[in-house]
Amino acid sequence: MSKIKTRLITSFQSTGRMGRSTFQQALISWCAHAGVDFSAIDTDSEHKTLSGWYPDIATFHPYRREDDLLPCLNQAGGSAVELIDFPAQATNSVLTAFNHFNAFQIFHDKAIRLTVLIFASDERAALTSGAQIVSTLDNQADYIVVTNPARFTSQVYFASKLAERLKEAPVFDMPRITGATIEAIDSASKKARKALTFRDAEPLLEIGSKYELEHWRNRLFAQFEDHASALLPDQDLVINKVVRTAEKPLVTVDPFAI
Repeated sequence: MSKIKTRLITSFQSTGRMGRSTFQQALISWCAHAGVDFSAIDTDSEHKTLSGWYPDIATFHPYRREDDLLPCLNQAGGSAVELIDFPAQATNSVLTAFNHFNAFQIFHDKAIRLTVLIFASDERAALTSGAQIVSTLDNQADYIVVTNPARFTSQVYFASKLAERLKEAPVFDMPRITGATIEAIDSASKKARKALTFRDAEPLLEIGSKYELEHWRNRLFAQFEDHASALLPDQDLVINKVVRTAEKPLVTVDPFAI
């Protein structure tokens, strides 16, 4: 494969509540801001998160068994960036399906490069399935490590052999969002009677929550831009850059020097 035409980004570690869908929402928002052509496939028949947030963008192909990977492979390759949201507990099934359908030959023929998100959770299920994914796929895929301190700690992960194996992979840090802002988004979604993305909810929130989300998004956008080569087939596809504001560091003051 001489030139990559599509970056296929996904995660299928066998654990939920890591912030996977939220991270993918941020990626979609960044692609839209940057002017990058993108699409998404939602395979999670229980939650339907991406297709609920983006009914005009995300195609729904429910994944319940290995055979259900086929329509995803057939559709892949239509955009510069494509995201697939798999259900939790799907590691063994997806890896088996990759092998059955010879997925990497399909990726080669379609000029697709796979990028797998590995969430740096200390939970045993996340560590085990993450190691299984990396050991099975090896260098056939690229990897991005995601930390999310609001959801999980990463001390055990960074002391593990998995972290050593992925030491060259870019690390994205998901900023924390306060519980009050999350509750405000949920409340706005209930009033709208549909799942609202952070972008959709922002105009409906109080000013403090609005600016918190804006700052959260900009911090992630800056990381995406800095590591665009891992997210895009060509980092030159970025048309609109992030406007960055300098963060003033916390000053340590010696009380005896005042």
